Amino acid sequence: MKTLTTKPLNRSGIARTSLWLLITGAMILASGCGGDSQHSGTATKYPTGVSPDVEQQLKYDARVESYDTSGDTLTVNVNEGWLNSPPGMQERSVGQWFTLWHSNHSGGVVVQHDGNKVASWTNDGGYKPETKSKSEESHTES
Repeated sequence: MKTLTTKPLNRSGIARTSLWLLITGAMILASGCGGDSQHSGTATKYPTGVSPDVEQQLKYDARVESYDTSGDTLTVNVNEGWLNSPPGMQERSVGQWFTLWHSNHSGGVVVQHDGNKVASWTNDGGYKPETKSKSEESHTES
């Protein structure tokens, strides 16, 4: 009876096998990354970058619950996501809304949460977050 023995691979055999696996893997990866260049016409089209239309910006902002553009002042009702964002992010978003709004209107922007004014941006005063008085803070902590 004959026993089957295997020869250990020498360095050139290991290198050849490694090279073959590398090339095969690269070919599989390259063929998997290719695809149809046609895009589906039914896909939702979201705005890219910064739109000059303030209503489009507000519509796609997840932090905005609703907004009112009926008067000369833009009123934006925000959710907890906006309130919990860092102060610099809040100021940046209100500044962007003001810039877009003020290009066609003379009024400012008022930001509200649950019907309470939390911030504003006017041409004269710039950004002003609303500060709670000491009595309001003690009522919310209790």
